[in-house]
Amino acid sequence: MGIYDREYYRGEKSGPAWFGGTAPWCTALILINVAVFLIERAFHVDPAFVRDWLAASPEGIFQKGRVWELLTATFLHDQRTLWHIFGNMLFLWFVGREMESLYGSRDFLAFYLASAIVSTLCWAVVQAFTSGPSYMIGASGAVMAVLTLYTLYYPRREILFILVPMPMWLVLTIYLVWPMVVDGRGGPVAFESHLAGAAFALAFKHFDLRWSRLTAGRIGRPRLKVVTPPRYESTRPRTPVPTRSAGETVGALAPSANVLPAEQLDARLDEVLAKIAREGGDGLTDEERGVLQEASRRARDRRSDRH
Repeated sequence: MGIYDREYYRGEKSGPAWFGGTAPWCTALILINVAVFLIERAFHVDPAFVRDWLAASPEGIFQKGRVWELLTATFLHDQRTLWHIFGNMLFLWFVGREMESLYGSRDFLAFYLASAIVSTLCWAVVQAFTSGPSYMIGASGAVMAVLTLYTLYYPRREILFILVPMPMWLVLTIYLVWPMVVDGRGGPVAFESHLAGAAFALAFKHFDLRWSRLTAGRIGRPRLKVVTPPRYESTRPRTPVPTRSAGETVGALAPSANVLPAEQLDARLDEVLAKIAREGGDGLTDEERGVLQEASRRARDRRSDRH
């Protein structure tokens, strides 16, 4: 994820214009879910209409061609209780904002909608070959994908879960396993959708399935070129970078970030960001942290020059 892929660098906001802040699409998704829930309740929408035309069902998707059910079912929730929508939206609010800030609004929205479609489709495929529930509603599959993605980045971060501080990896485990333990096959919780959402998040992070990367070159946005940094003469400033080899710390020389030309800094930044996506930020070297700081400083300078 290069510096030109990041919306703060381009000075753009890709979320809906009627929302501001750092996570406009996360806010919009929550409000859309709540609005659909309230409209359905206030206008006493016929449950048969919802079940036949909007909720997901193997028959509707595969036999009657109602493919929109793969997405519309994600914005519906059980009208008999508030806990269904409250739990989903609460988790989305906790973790979705940070994921949108990390990936940018466009990529976050594409990830959420794709995870909703994939998780619902996987549920429908399983149900087509079993005698399980005839239809499904709820954002649980998409929310599970966001929660899994968040946990992949911050597995040890603690949150209050049922009034008890727990690390994210344990919260995710409970969220995945508990429905299967309590409800079992044929229960009211579509845990196949949960598992599919979690699997999609794993693939999304591992294979870097960001929409902006997959469409690179098709959309008129600036892209970085991968360049090979030239060898530096001895007169160039050099900064020691600690590296580990065979259990020892040795000194390696690398050019200081503040003297790198723009293209070389951008290419180096891509490498650092890819490392963060794979391993997290704890294992960065001093030189890699310097690259992040220098890229941030230059981005601020460019923004100030435009004002």
